[in-house]
Amino acid sequence: MTALFSTPTTYWLKWLFTKWKLEAKYSKQHLHLEYMAEVKDCKFNNYNTVYKFARLRNSELGDFSYVARNSQIYNTKVGKFTCIGPNVSAGMGAHPSEGYVSTHPLFYSTLGQAGGLVIVEKNLFDEFPHTEIGNDVWIGNNATIKYGIKIGDGAIIGSGAMVTKDVEPYSIVGGVPAKIIKYRFKEEQIDFLLKLKWWDKDLEWLKKNKHFFQNIGEFEKEFSEK
Repeated sequence: MTALFSTPTTYWLKWLFTKWKLEAKYSKQHLHLEYMAEVKDCKFNNYNTVYKFARLRNSELGDFSYVARNSQIYNTKVGKFTCIGPNVSAGMGAHPSEGYVSTHPLFYSTLGQAGGLVIVEKNLFDEFPHTEIGNDVWIGNNATIKYGIKIGDGAIIGSGAMVTKDVEPYSIVGGVPAKIIKYRFKEEQIDFLLKLKWWDKDLEWLKKNKHFFQNIGEFEKEFSEK
């Protein structure tokens, strides 16, 4: 019986049904789910796209944010204007590494990951710590974001980076484990942007002022006293 509901056709029908249901639910917000994107227990906002074969679980996307092909985003809140590249992994489940005799979920989880077998009466470990990705963040392809991490507004995560600790706003990080390479702007410019929170402006404001976004100096000069 299980095999009957695990064929390519049934997976395709499940995707199609989910796509129709969610795109109808969020029709006013312009949600777009591409081919075989898997979504479960997620919340969307305005102008989100989930690209081919991406998988989202228990997560939220802020306005204008997207998740590129083959990425897996679990238990994560994503801010506005955030770009998640292909093959990115974020917020995947945790395993205990200290104190516990075994890292296997059989000894602390009721989810039955090993063939459905459960031997504990209740969950004894937080397997899914919340992960937070800020606004205007760019995450390069093949990056991995450890569960429970907070990535600050305006940060850039380099391709292939392994992020194991919180990332400061407007920093550029890369490597394994990821370390700060540099900051995108001067300290006073970062403070200005964090106070302005341009990502909370409405779409009409963004359209009206789009020509200022190509130069941080002109942007700061125009809006520093407004």
